[in-house]
Amino acid sequence: MFLCKPKPTDKWLDAQCDGTAALHTLPACMTLCDLKNDNYYQLVVVDVPLFDFDAKPKLKVYKGTNLTSEQHLPGIPCAVESFYITDQEPRTPIIAVAVESSVLFYRNMKPYYKYTIPGMSVEPLEVDVWSKLPYERGDALDALVDTLRTIEPSQMTLQSQELLALPEAERGAYIQGNAERKLERISIVTAMTTIKRASVDPKAPSCLILATESGEILLLDTQAFLVLAQAKCGPFRGTPSLLSASGQYDIDYRVVIATREGSLCFLRKGWLAAQDIVKLEAPAAGLSLLPIDQTIVVVCMNRALGCYSKKGKKLWRVKLPHPAICMVPVCLPHLGINLVCVALQGGLVQFYSQKRLVDQFYAPESVAALSFGRLGQEEHVLVLVTIEGSLIVKILKRTAEFATTENIYDVQSGEEPPPGPLQIPKKTKVFVEQTLREKAHAATIHGSFQSELWRMRLTTARAIIDVINSADSHMSTVDVGVAPLKLAAEVLGLGPVFKLFLVLENISTRTEATGLQVLIQADHRHYRIERPYLPLPMLVPGAPIRLDFRVTVSVDPSDGLPPVDLTPEASYLKVLVFKAGQKKPLIASTVVMPQPEPQTLPSG
Repeated sequence: MFLCKPKPTDKWLDAQCDGTAALHTLPACMTLCDLKNDNYYQLVVVDVPLFDFDAKPKLKVYKGTNLTSEQHLPGIPCAVESFYITDQEPRTPIIAVAVESSVLFYRNMKPYYKYTIPGMSVEPLEVDVWSKLPYERGDALDALVDTLRTIEPSQMTLQSQELLALPEAERGAYIQGNAERKLERISIVTAMTTIKRASVDPKAPSCLILATESGEILLLDTQAFLVLAQAKCGPFRGTPSLLSASGQYDIDYRVVIATREGSLCFLRKGWLAAQDIVKLEAPAAGLSLLPIDQTIVVVCMNRALGCYSKKGKKLWRVKLPHPAICMVPVCLPHLGINLVCVALQGGLVQFYSQKRLVDQFYAPESVAALSFGRLGQEEHVLVLVTIEGSLIVKILKRTAEFATTENIYDVQSGEEPPPGPLQIPKKTKVFVEQTLREKAHAATIHGSFQSELWRMRLTTARAIIDVINSADSHMSTVDVGVAPLKLAAEVLGLGPVFKLFLVLENISTRTEATGLQVLIQADHRHYRIERPYLPLPMLVPGAPIRLDFRVTVSVDPSDGLPPVDLTPEASYLKVLVFKAGQKKPLIASTVVMPQPEPQTLPSG
């Protein structure tokens, strides 16, 4: 173990400190938001009672260090998030609190909506057993209860689990009391985060990402409260414990999941299951997907801070002086850097830029939870809640700079020493002769290179002009007066009858496309097409339509062979997509048709 120098920081101002707040919370249960839409950001935090088991958790709002309001919660939440659901004014944020199997939504700190995650299927064997349990006694009852033990506990309802945990003397009363109760399997929310819907504006509408105990990842529409996308946590069963996401739902998004089993999983838009990319040495205590370089920073319970790529490659690793409690990303766009703030046992708080320790300070006690963002009218504020219940607010100085090119605290990274200089091979005779030839004919070689470069540029420019004039492309552009379109074609069959499938998609985010028509051109001597012209319905974004056309090759009835002039070079169709009232096609794509298989004619 190495020792860090207790050098005081000169980058943070001690704004406020309330040692009597008696606030106890979890790392994921803090958020900063403009609660009243007055450009004055407040702290929303969950106060979890530690010693009074009869007391319920409270959702508290702090203006600075002054408590302004509080709400009772039905249980201990796993996460709290603030976001916006609409672009309309006034933009009032929504507070989402994940408690057990539900997400409670608050607007203006008043109950707004309660969403319960979808239930899971119940084993038919368990349903059959519970239909017989109220009518059995003695050994038959014990046999039915033993039948429940054959079901995997993770696939069993809570009602059956409680029955198996009871002594034999209490089972009869429990069965009679729950005989009419419907069997339900509802998972528990274990982690929650948000991503923007279509814009990166701080007050743009967002979507909610939920992770459940059963390993499901749900992406929730916060306006209609519908599941937009659903995926598994990974190829193997795992329980998500931490989430971090970046991107926009309408464009592309990425989600990193840390599981209790010690794995890191990566999920992208459109995937049905996340990929298992890293097996961690110890469970994760903090996770962050940094927005600028898209690297994954994770701090583990074995005093290790590591960074991985999206494919799971380890980029660097730092050994921490004490066990880590929590971590929060510190994004500083005005400096062009992303830091991570790690709270360690003993009150030490460290800031890392990649693997370099750039700042640190000591809190009065060990820090239990961190949050960084806007508070009040300040943009860069760090809020700390200690294990003893103190609330500390620190403001980053406007003149603060972080030396990201050196390790100012002389902390060793715990990695292997960098390798020495590269072993450059000796110059061979062929290399020397080639170098002498290039020196002797430098002008000729340069002139030949420039001539070929200009010829390539000319050929490219001519091809671009041909494409522009003919609109021969599988995608349209936005300068044609409608939403951009994308066309994909697929040919199925052995011939002489083929099926041509066209998939036409509106790839805009908000604009619909109307008045479209599809025309298929072909040489009538070679191909016959049913419905070569087809008007299209309105295309809305994100809903592609699939069209099919029957294409028949004109074969000789006497021998079943195609025309002699139907060569591979002449075997093609032209697919044109038009806008009503326009002469120039939006898309003009060429589809190469396969050669039909020879037909066996009946004898006789």
